[in-house]
Parts: sequence; C-alpha cells; structure tokens
Amino acid sequence: MNIAEVIKQKRQRRNITQAELAELLNVTPQAVSRWEMGVSYPDIAMVPRLSEVLWVTADELLGIGAFAPAQKSEGEGEVALNQSQADSIFDYVPKSTIEKGKKVLIVDDSDFMRMMLEDILTRRGEHTILQAKNGQECLALLQNETVDVCVLDIGMPVMDGFEALRRIKERWPELKVVMLSALSGEGNVRLALELGAEAFVVKPFSVDCLLERVG
Repeated sequence: MNIAEVIKQKRQRRNITQAELAELLNVTPQAVSRWEMGVSYPDIAMVPRLSEVLWVTADELLGIGAFAPAQKSEGEGEVALNQSQADSIFDYVPKSTIEKGKKVLIVDDSDFMRMMLEDILTRRGEHTILQAKNGQECLALLQNETVDVCVLDIGMPVMDGFEALRRIKERWPELKVVMLSALSGEGNVRLALELGAEAFVVKPFSVDCLLERVG
C-alpha cells in the first residue's frame, strides 16, 4: 500500500473529511486531495504530524518497518523472504563501520520512494544522490556519471531491475548494486545474487538496514 492509499484509508477510518484533515495539519484541502490522488506528496517533515493525526505509525505510512515476516509476494506466487532470510542467501556479514559521503544512484518508479530514500541517505548517510525512474534511465545516467552504489528496485516499467542489473554488471562490473524490493521470493533473491548484486534489502525495510548495506 502506497502513502496515498494509507492517507485516504486512515482518514476515512477516522471518519474525517479532507477539509478537516487539512485543518488539523494546517494545509489546504487541495493539498490533501493531491496527496490522496498521488499527484503530489507530503513533505517529509509532515510525516510525524500525519502519523499523530491519522493514528498510524510513521513506518506504516512510509512503508518502512522492522524486518517483515514471511508473506506471499505480490505476483510471485511464492513465499516472500524476510531480511534475515535474504541475508542468509547472500551470506551477508554485518559491518562494524558504515562509510558515508558516497555517490548513490536511486532507481525506483515511485516518486515518493525516491524522495524518501534520498532524504534518508542524505541526512543519515551524508551521501550524494542521483535518481532514475527505471532501468533504462539508470543505464543512460551511468553513461555520464560515476557512482559508488546503485540502489535498484525490481518492478519498474520500461526496463525492470533484473535487466538493469544484468546490463550494469556487463558494463560496470565493479559498481556495487543493492536490490531494494518487496518482491523478495527466494527465486528473486537468488537471481539477484546470480546476476551480481551485492545485497538485497526487503521492503518494508529498516533505515539502519538500508544504510548498512549501502555503506
């Protein structure tokens, strides 16, 4: 569920109108309407207030959480792995220190997810961020930019994350790629490993989990 759906669902569950929510948040009703339609997104600084007013955790609002339990992956027909299970496939070893100040390319078709990831990685990781909406944009950007890490979603239009990963490793084999997706069935996690990804972060994810694997 994306942030637009969460806001609308929680507002309706509280039985308040868009105008009433706008008044509680000190924004215009038009702003709330745009959020619920997915036309625009609330500012990151608005998240704590939204959480308080809508009686929802910030993690649920943003689709971020502690390591998720195993569940069915949408469209996969197989049980999704949680973060610990994905780490075991990658033989991931936790780091004692996390490097900061890297140039990171975020590739995700969700505008809000890219904005949220940029906010996390710039504030907490002090990284410089570039963005792409799909695999094709990612490859075009890499033609002209040198980056340290690519954070890559799987389900995207035009070119999905697996095809982008395959092409990245063919042309830039030393580039670190971290897959970030809710499509965490065992087949997908193993395919990411086979294609050369260095880590797989399962959505919903914890901020520390993301920072450690990027760093």
